[in-house]
Amino acid sequence: MSVDERKAVLTELEEALKRFIEDRRSYLLIPEIRTNLGYSLPDPKGVEDVAAIPGRLTVAFNRVIYCLPPAFGASDHVARVIITANKHDRNVRSAMNLALYPQFKERLNAYVFDRRREPQGQKNVEGRTMNFMVESAFQETGRIPDYILDLGDYGKEPGTFVLGRNPMEVVEKALFLLTLL
Repeated sequence: MSVDERKAVLTELEEALKRFIEDRRSYLLIPEIRTNLGYSLPDPKGVEDVAAIPGRLTVAFNRVIYCLPPAFGASDHVARVIITANKHDRNVRSAMNLALYPQFKERLNAYVFDRRREPQGQKNVEGRTMNFMVESAFQETGRIPDYILDLGDYGKEPGTFVLGRNPMEVVEKALFLLTLL
C-alpha cells in the first residue's frame, strides 16, 4: 500500500478518536480490559495492515485517554476481528471493543456470541476466539453484524464489538450505545 493510503488510515482513525473522546460519557463504554479502535488498509492480510492505538484507550478520572497516536500493527485483538470480518465483507475495515451492559442484550439487534459453544481445542489457542466469534456471526446471520455481544467466559471479560466501514462510523455506532444506558 502507498504511503498516502497509510497516512489516510491514520488520519481517519485520529479524527474518530477525537469524536469518541469529545463525548463526556464515552468513558462508560470502556471495559476493564480497556478499548481499542482499529482501521485497516483495504484487503488486510495481517495485523501489520491494521492501525490501532498502542496500549489501548483507558479511563482516568472519568475521561477517556490514550498515550500514543495510532500506529500500524499496534493491536492483535481488534485486528483479528477486522481481518476476519473483511474476508466476508470487503467494506468492513474498522472495529472497536467496548463494555457489555445488560441493556445492550435487551435492546439492541445484535449477534450474541456464547464462548461456551467454542470448541475446547480452539478456545485454548491464544487469538483464535476473535476469529471464531466473527466466523460464527457470519455463518449464523449471513452477514457481518454492526454489533457482536461477547458473553465472556471464565476468566474472559464480556464485551461488545462494534464493526463498520470506517472508524467514524464505528464511533457513531458506539456512541449510540450510550442512549441505551
